[in-house]
Amino acid sequence: ANRSPDNKDRVYLGSYVSEGTHGLAWVDLEGKKIGGEKWVGGVWTGAPYLARDDGKKAAKEHLAYAASVWTTAKGTTEAELRLTGLTGKDDIAVYKETWPLPSKNPKDNQLAAEISGLAVNNGVAAVALKRLQKVVLIDVRTQKRIGEHPLSDPRGIAFDGAGKLLALSGQSLLRFSIKDGALSGEAIVIKTGLEDPQHVLAGDDGTFYVSDWGSSHQVKVFSKTGKQLQAIGKPGTPKGGLYDRLHMNHPAGLTLDSRNRLWITEQDEQPKRVSVWTLDGALVHAFYGPAAYGGGGFLDSGDPGIFHYQGMMFSLDWKAGRSDLIAVPYRTDDAKLELGFRNAPPEVALYHEGQRYFTNCYNNNPTGGSSTAFLFIERDHLAVPVAGMGRARDWNILKADEFRSRWPQGIDPNGNPDKVIAVFSWSDLNGDGLAQPDEVQIKAAQGGGVTVMPDLAFVFSRLDGNAVRLEPTRFNERGLPVYDLDHSEVIAREVQNPKSSGGDQVLVHPDGWSVITLGVGPYSPYSLCGVFKGEARWSYPSPWPGLHASHEAAVPDRPGEVIGSTRLLGGFIRSNAGPLWCVNGNMGPMYLFTADGLFVQTLFKDIRQGRPWSMPRAERGMLLNEQSPHDENFFPSIGQTKDDHVFLQDGARSSLIRVDGMESLQRLPEQKITITETDIRKAQDWTLQREATRQKSLGRETLVVALRNDSPKVDGNL
Repeated sequence: ANRSPDNKDRVYLGSYVSEGTHGLAWVDLEGKKIGGEKWVGGVWTGAPYLARDDGKKAAKEHLAYAASVWTTAKGTTEAELRLTGLTGKDDIAVYKETWPLPSKNPKDNQLAAEISGLAVNNGVAAVALKRLQKVVLIDVRTQKRIGEHPLSDPRGIAFDGAGKLLALSGQSLLRFSIKDGALSGEAIVIKTGLEDPQHVLAGDDGTFYVSDWGSSHQVKVFSKTGKQLQAIGKPGTPKGGLYDRLHMNHPAGLTLDSRNRLWITEQDEQPKRVSVWTLDGALVHAFYGPAAYGGGGFLDSGDPGIFHYQGMMFSLDWKAGRSDLIAVPYRTDDAKLELGFRNAPPEVALYHEGQRYFTNCYNNNPTGGSSTAFLFIERDHLAVPVAGMGRARDWNILKADEFRSRWPQGIDPNGNPDKVIAVFSWSDLNGDGLAQPDEVQIKAAQGGGVTVMPDLAFVFSRLDGNAVRLEPTRFNERGLPVYDLDHSEVIAREVQNPKSSGGDQVLVHPDGWSVITLGVGPYSPYSLCGVFKGEARWSYPSPWPGLHASHEAAVPDRPGEVIGSTRLLGGFIRSNAGPLWCVNGNMGPMYLFTADGLFVQTLFKDIRQGRPWSMPRAERGMLLNEQSPHDENFFPSIGQTKDDHVFLQDGARSSLIRVDGMESLQRLPEQKITITETDIRKAQDWTLQREATRQKSLGRETLVVALRNDSPKVDGNL
């Protein structure tokens, strides 16, 4: 507290990178966020390594330090170390250094692996550079490098109370003296007991705390002589299933607060967690989040007390307004089967004959339909893949030699992607959750976006120009659905290709209506369309479909004007007006329609018109009609409880928002309206008269135009 801007204790929490929110945050000792900043030290970088200077000769103008490595510019293959001093106001650039990255292809370089630790004492900063196998020493006052020291397999580093540098090297902890920019007197402090250590922290009493991975994923505590005293957290590798709060996944950065409690960050996303422990190993607090860029998550369609997000399952306490992580049904680093291109963990629950299934068809692509989608079955709190369909070139395992015989003649799966025109269907016949060649069909055809319906039918938005539904042909002896590409139902013909980065999805309702977020002939390609039992019945204009088109879109000037339609928010929901569906708009709003094409409501405002989602505090029950979730709000969803209450998940913040007034929707009675040619002419006359009246009301003015005597020379020089 004696060095923080407000004279109160702060804990700094840093992340590797942030696109939209804070890469560095500071909180109080109860975990309440006080503030933060987006980028530290340069474009993109957050604060993956943090340190404070406890030495008597510390630079008082710096509260703490952040270090990161990024490229010098977009597309370059030169790394840049960014060491930044954090203050109560503006950051201070302390030091920068560049070096060449190993690969000339920027995509092959692993920037996060370039740096592994930061420590500061008495105005000298030590930075461990993992790939370069050395520790660099920097004078934070002169902002110059004063030395370096080779170090094999460097990991986390820290200074102890005596001002000596502790450095994890491989599975050992070493200690060095430091003087005049040089390290000397290497001594081994810890020889055994570590498997894959990450960070080290020295307590005031000389105790060492080391975050270790391997088979334990614990923070191990050692005496000043290197003897292991205890381990904090339950041991075990990260895995899916029921969640145990006492187990950590990839424990990383460590700090001790003024109450002598240990704060531990976990370098993991299922969940993202910061936990606080007593020194004898009791869990005090656990803080979860934030959501990924664009947010996400779905309310369980059969259980309103469950929320699914990024392969995780949260229980909801509606009364208290809180959630608790209870299981991780699909953990990506524990998954046996590689999914398709850009496939995310399953989030949508489907119930079929008493069995809960999951799909990822709505949360793979942020701006439209997914070229591949998978179906998962719930077994022992795990989501196990059992079927999948989509574009064959986007499922990498099909390119392996063992699947070569499944490809149609004349198609090279490893050839030019533009010429790999084929779709696949996989059914897990033997129930092992893996794909074998005899379980896969591949057919020459052009495929579009894939969705999965509650009856477990897969639907292609485009299969050689038709929207096609494929229901299970049977359930095998293990109770798993089996599909056949040659056993399909055409939902719509003349489905047109997307005109931008949006749309390309289909919803099929049992009553015969289907919704397609593309143009269907004879309607405009710039539209959302509906078909009834195979016949195109309606279209609704979407002149700027997709994320990129929305950047050029007009500001809406009337209710129901669709701007930047992208992805569906989920399946149909029930109402007095019949089945409803909702599509996301890239500028913030979401658009609610009936299955037969009537606009119902715009939910939230366009970011260019509404209030930004920024309040002093979020209050349960507050009205959000004038708010905008912002543009690039990629992953909102819509859900409904058994008592017909409708909820939106807002997107970026993964907040649940109740939609009121749904019970007021009523259908007009069925009726025929006959429109004659005379009626149309009257409408045209009325439109012309209204425009003439509008122009007359504006009056007339004089436009003065300057004329020049000679024609301009057109040479491109403005």
